Amino acid sequence: HGPAPLHLVAAPTEGTGKTLLADVAHVLAVGRSVDPTTLPRREEEVRKKITALLLGGPSMVLLDNIDRALDSGSLAAVLTRDRWADRLLGQSTVVHLPNHAVWVATANNPTMSRELARRCCRIRLDSGVERPWLRDGFRHPDLVAWVRDERARLVSAALTLIRGWLADGAPLCSISLGSFSAWAHVVGGILAASGVTAFLADKNDPVES
Repeated sequence: HGPAPLHLVAAPTEGTGKTLLADVAHVLAVGRSVDPTTLPRREEEVRKKITALLLGGPSMVLLDNIDRALDSGSLAAVLTRDRWADRLLGQSTVVHLPNHAVWVATANNPTMSRELARRCCRIRLDSGVERPWLRDGFRHPDLVAWVRDERARLVSAALTLIRGWLADGAPLCSISLGSFSAWAHVVGGILAASGVTAFLADKNDPVES
């Protein structure tokens, strides 16, 4: 129960696979590709976009290719709430919308405000090459198509990990993350039961702002 942090997928250069990673996760969870969107520059427009997005009841919101410092009070607010209230555009009606989406952002070498930095789960991709978009020789050249074809088996594998955690008594992870402690306790617990012990190991690393 409760919100999840912004999953910030970062890389040192374009073409590394940031959007692909988000798309694969969405295909796995929902069965179709995610619809990416951009983050407006004006704060008033950010608030309006959040409302418009949540009206659609999305499973994931992908703020793609952020090309500036990430700093938005509205975005910071929605990340820590499971409900969002706002006035409909052109009306006096205030709507109260559930916020059950996983929020994801992609950026190259991102900087952000401290307000948003503490609300992030950072995922860094680095291909180790200068022009990663020219790479070839992948095990699955069309990864999205492969995930779509193998979705039943992959979902079954994910549920098996969760069942294993439940069979162990559903132990909660001791790591806390501000407003996202419930998320951290459960996700960290499932990962630990699966042998992954470095969950949020970088949470105390400095963030550029």
